[in-house]
Amino acid sequence: MRIARFLSLCLLVAATVALMPARDAFAGPGDDLLKKVEDASSPAKDSTGNMEMVLIESNGKEKKRKLKMMQMQHKPSDYRLLRFLSPAEVKGVAFLSKSDTEMYLYMPAFKKIRRIASSAKNENFMGTDFSYDDIGNTSYTDDYTAKIVSKDKDVTVLELTPKHPGENDYSKLVMTVDNTNYIPREIKFFNKAQKLWKVMTNDKVEKISGYWTPTAITMKDLKKNHATKMYMKDIKFDVGLGKRDFSKRKLKRSH
Repeated sequence: MRIARFLSLCLLVAATVALMPARDAFAGPGDDLLKKVEDASSPAKDSTGNMEMVLIESNGKEKKRKLKMMQMQHKPSDYRLLRFLSPAEVKGVAFLSKSDTEMYLYMPAFKKIRRIASSAKNENFMGTDFSYDDIGNTSYTDDYTAKIVSKDKDVTVLELTPKHPGENDYSKLVMTVDNTNYIPREIKFFNKAQKLWKVMTNDKVEKISGYWTPTAITMKDLKKNHATKMYMKDIKFDVGLGKRDFSKRKLKRSH
């Protein structure tokens, strides 16, 4: 009788383990650190802010754009809405991301909302060096498996490999993470031929309302010799945004 009960218990434990989520069963220290990075990227319930974009051509010529940004936690991927305020040629254009498979772009000249197809999410966002996926996606752990490459007292270097290679233009990411606040200092993006393509740096990180926040970001496209700088201003956290603030109807609003 005791042997039968013991065998039953073993079967029960084995069945429980088999039903555990795969990430819990196989996550290593690299994946655990990547989850901390993901959590640090959206620590508050929601946030708003103003953004200045500077597009820098290979000849040094600059184009400046101003935007309004809103973001809200909604796991697994946060809601994010960007609206261009100036110059006139892009004023009113708005981008809404609800997940890496649900993104929308509103073009006021046509008065239409266009859903970004999955095949187009790796295209450049409004002439910048960020893709639609770069701008909209905040869920690293859903898309990448991470391993620790090196570590010292200041930073940890992670290598991120796509879980679904066919859906991503990057063959891997190399992320240098600050050990103090888990904000990446640098992310290197490699193309499908394993060659370094783009480099993103968080040039300035500030503590605002108790949250570590990147306020100056640069993305460089090494192939095009082109760069995009983003400066965040007037950032406010936990302002009480809701799902209604991230509806397709809101995309058409001018304010």
